[in-house]
Amino acid sequence: MERAGNFLGGMLRQIKRPEAVVAWLLSVWPSVVGKTLAAHTRPVRCHAGCLEVAADTKAWQKQLEQMKPEFCAQVNKAWGGSLIREVKFAASKPGPRKISREMDNEHTPFIRRRRS
Repeated sequence: MERAGNFLGGMLRQIKRPEAVVAWLLSVWPSVVGKTLAAHTRPVRCHAGCLEVAADTKAWQKQLEQMKPEFCAQVNKAWGGSLIREVKFAASKPGPRKISREMDNEHTPFIRRRRS
């Protein structure tokens, strides 16, 4: 059986729309950059070979500037081709980045026992 990420990457390569690329990146981001970096970054835009990544803070942005070639290599490897040539990092806008529980794949609901 083929992994969904591989299958979707192939389908999205055929669409060739920037929104499709960002949607795919959002779905595979933790596996591409690792859980730690994914917790502090997110892909925002991909246009003409340039990927824009939002970082939590200026400190993360500054640290990630040195990792541009690694980001390009990892994204292109996951894509299975030459998707991006450059990465730009920007500090994300302030405000809560809370994800609804319906969209959060890491959320584990609990069940309360009813008293008899």
